[in-house]
Amino acid sequence: MPTIVLRSLVGRIGTVLVALACLYPVMVIWLADGYGNGLKALAVAAVVVLAVWLLWWRPQAVVAEDEIEVRNAFRSHRIPWESLRGTRTRWGLVLEIGEAAAAAIESAATVSTVNVSACQRGGVFTAARHERRAVYVEEAYVTATVTDPSEEASDGERRTYRTHMDASDAAHLIELYQAARAEHLALTRRLRRRAQRLGKLPAGSTDSPDRAGSTRANTAAQQPDVSDLGLGTRWDRVPSIATAAVLALLAAALIAL
Repeated sequence: MPTIVLRSLVGRIGTVLVALACLYPVMVIWLADGYGNGLKALAVAAVVVLAVWLLWWRPQAVVAEDEIEVRNAFRSHRIPWESLRGTRTRWGLVLEIGEAAAAAIESAATVSTVNVSACQRGGVFTAARHERRAVYVEEAYVTATVTDPSEEASDGERRTYRTHMDASDAAHLIELYQAARAEHLALTRRLRRRAQRLGKLPAGSTDSPDRAGSTRANTAAQQPDVSDLGLGTRWDRVPSIATAAVLALLAAALIAL
């Protein structure tokens, strides 16, 4: 299964434009009023560029075979496919995390959400483009043929695609990827069982990725606690350190100069 990296192209272009727009007044003030006022302008421009970088450039979502990794401004989330319940796209892309049993009983106590800042709600032109689409689109899930189930592709051999999508398209992609992944795992399971019947694999071989995924899914179904769903969340050090450094520079420039 390929790896798909989702990030905002408009946001990255906007970040570059804002950085260039902030550079010009800094140079003018530095040359006209001296280094003191120039450092103050540089500190203010650094705060603006940092905020734009955190909100527009840094966010991204990586849709991989084993999990979905969401990176927002200050936090990153790792969501296994077995913990993904669904998506929402009203105000932006939101991933709903919950166990399989919670989908049937609609229990809000066993469901959490993760916002995907890299895929925002589309504008007027995007909505018009979605309305022009056909109501019914025939979809085919193409799965690569597995010739030898005992050989698993390494991470370096997996293809990586980088693109940008709005919330609706990204949610549709995640649903298609989830369905294609389920079909791929089912095909791998059938080929592995066939290889075991033909004697090409040991009968007790249980190291296939689909069985590992099934084990994780069964474990999650047996444990109703939200903390056991496999959702990993962490605070990223790079944006936190960058924010602290820029704010310290701004405070020093405003106080000392």
